[in-house]
Amino acid sequence: MRIALLTDFGTVDPYVAVMKGALASRTDAGIHDLTHEIPPFDVFAAAWFLATVAPWWPRTIFVCVVDPGVGTARKIVAMERGEERFLAPDNGLLSMIGGAWRAVSVENEALFLPHGSTTFHGRDRFAPVAAALANGTPLEELGPPMSAIVRLDYEPPTYGDAVVGGTIVSVDRFGNCITDLEAGRITFPRFALYAGGHVIKTLHPAYGEAGEGAFVITGSTGHLEISVANANAAMLLGLRRGDHVEVGEEG
Repeated sequence: MRIALLTDFGTVDPYVAVMKGALASRTDAGIHDLTHEIPPFDVFAAAWFLATVAPWWPRTIFVCVVDPGVGTARKIVAMERGEERFLAPDNGLLSMIGGAWRAVSVENEALFLPHGSTTFHGRDRFAPVAAALANGTPLEELGPPMSAIVRLDYEPPTYGDAVVGGTIVSVDRFGNCITDLEAGRITFPRFALYAGGHVIKTLHPAYGEAGEGAFVITGSTGHLEISVANANAAMLLGLRRGDHVEVGEEG
């Protein structure tokens, strides 16, 4: 299995390079970068990023270190879903991983680096445990089973017969407001999206087909996005992550 890293470390400081060294010295598995540009301490952003990316990386050990609680009593979770493995702090980062999974609390200190710090569990705990998983260590040897994990303060979308409700879960670097509403589950014949006092009735299949003003498009993840052609929709409309959105029939 390969190893894929997701952190908020950035690439200027030595942290990512040190983690990769700790991994490479313990396993021959391939080591890949998902991103190290999650905003510092932003567990929600990491959770959504991981949920979006994971389906495209089969047979992978995801090592996810966005860990404001490093050094405290918070647990480290190792989760198995099919042929995927996830390693993350128990702070909600894995709460958007759906499907059938099982998890353990990583407590086998024999796998940790000796004399580890309280500030860099990415190097001292996550890296050696990920290497052990890549080398074939079964989940059960990491620690006791967990029946539940920490969940984010997040309400999944609701799909009613008359109104669909959801949330803007991400604003990408282009200013597109990505919602958690799955386009394939919305069947209103006459469409209107309501967000932040705006009513958007225009849908386009491609950015290049849009004229002036805001429109709705189905993004690459299959979710509805609020966009403005060649402009930053979030700034122009005053929208941000966490804003509620509704979709219903055009009134």
